[in-house]
Amino acid sequence: MRSTLLSLLLGSAVLACLKLTATLPWLLEQTAAAVLMGLLALSAVVLLLATRVAHHADELAMKLGEPYGTLILTASAIVVELALIASTMTTGEQNPTLARDSMFAVLMIALTGVKGISIFLAAQEQERQLDAPLSSASELASMNLSGSSTYLSLISAISVMALITPNFAHLTDEANFTMPVNVVLSVAAVGLYTVFLTYQTGTYRTLFTESAAQAKWLEGAAAESDRAIALLPSMSLLGAGLLLLVLITESMGQLIETSITDLGLPSSMGGVLVGLLVLAPEALNAFQAASRGEVQRSLNTLYGSALSTLCLTVPAVLLIGALIHSDVILGLDPLEMVLLGLTLFLVRPTSGRVTRLDGLVLLVIFLFWIALQLG
Repeated sequence: MRSTLLSLLLGSAVLACLKLTATLPWLLEQTAAAVLMGLLALSAVVLLLATRVAHHADELAMKLGEPYGTLILTASAIVVELALIASTMTTGEQNPTLARDSMFAVLMIALTGVKGISIFLAAQEQERQLDAPLSSASELASMNLSGSSTYLSLISAISVMALITPNFAHLTDEANFTMPVNVVLSVAAVGLYTVFLTYQTGTYRTLFTESAAQAKWLEGAAAESDRAIALLPSMSLLGAGLLLLVLITESMGQLIETSITDLGLPSSMGGVLVGLLVLAPEALNAFQAASRGEVQRSLNTLYGSALSTLCLTVPAVLLIGALIHSDVILGLDPLEMVLLGLTLFLVRPTSGRVTRLDGLVLLVIFLFWIALQLG
């Protein structure tokens, strides 16, 4: 509690400095090195707040059960991302590919980097608890195969429609759609996500809880804490942390764009930075769950963030683009389409069991993608 209050006080002080003084405009006029240092300092504050948000979201997940607990973090991801993208789209030089780059970055970070580490941690924890060579495949860490497949089917469908098909539709001179097709895409994305949430929290809720085998192992390993968790204080601190995150990251959009331009970095690096900031609380929460062997809770967090990013960011940025008369390019470059296709192929589960090797393969893809961004 004390560490959370201290981080909230620090966040409030930083926010007041950004909003009530001329610090941000002054910083934007400085050298590239100064702008970069300011961006790194703000990123450190955001990560500190993200750590506390992840902590209280984890407590609520224990109290409320799945999938309600991780839905809180899913909502935070989309709010933070939209704040960053909207800030950058409506101020300074307009970047028509920022939304596309951000969505692609969130997919790559969540589905390769975060998932790779999470699977590795969960498998390692289970093998450590067994403290003996595996006697059968049933002792491997396991996900809820039905729930994971449902998530990935929706993620694959929306990502292909929004990020790949614009390159082949040839409806405009750029890799985007005409207004009528944008409306259809937006309605389809929001509609699918709404129906999915209805099923996830209702009829098919059990598909998004731990698999029977993993739940049995968790019970035997005494992974769940039996400590009493006060619901109202955790929700209040979580809400305050998320509000500060959103307001601070909204001011970071201009810094990100200025840093990328002044340093001569590829424009796609803006999307990578947005993706890293967006997924910070979700990644920390996924790692915490995975380190206890809670495979499905970890996957719910990162899959939920990826799905909400696609289904809600697409219509939001298309609407913003239409209102400010700015082009929004959705179609990925050829190399990115190949990486997205490879990622969607690798993350689709063929069985519910996972090993450390599964996580390492995804991490290799993540590091390769990062190398391409920096190269």
